[in-house]
Amino acid sequence: MDGFFGQYNVVMDEKGRISLPSRLRPSVQTGEIEPDSFILTKGLDNCLALYPHKQWELIQRRLDTVSFTRRDFRFFTRLLHSMAVQVSLDRQGRLLIPSHLQKEASLKRDVLVLGAYRWVEFWDPEIHRNYLAGYGQSYEEVAEKLFDIDDRQQE
Repeated sequence: MDGFFGQYNVVMDEKGRISLPSRLRPSVQTGEIEPDSFILTKGLDNCLALYPHKQWELIQRRLDTVSFTRRDFRFFTRLLHSMAVQVSLDRQGRLLIPSHLQKEASLKRDVLVLGAYRWVEFWDPEIHRNYLAGYGQSYEEVAEKLFDIDDRQQE
């Protein structure tokens, strides 16, 4: 099965390490050249995003198509890349979240880890609850819009 999925509650230790749930660890079978090495950076909506190298390369290719003269591009890429770090899992399956990223996502002891299809997200549980409550549309409304777009493109 492709993609990351599931929701897990983990505890960050005093050194800033969390244990990545085993179901979210890529394996050699998924095509990851370095299955225990990732890029961790600022995500969207006040979370952190953990990208396998393959997905990170796709993002870089997409960014290569955008002109550096676009102000939004410069702003986004500066934040995305300046906060990015390469992280690896240790023998216990833990990864270190640097202090600047902990601060960026307001992470404390309790961390919500979400599989988000092509990447993994780390959230402060309260911020995630507020995000869901404040989204303004139901799951069904969003699904209808997304799948209606896909259906129209196939016609």
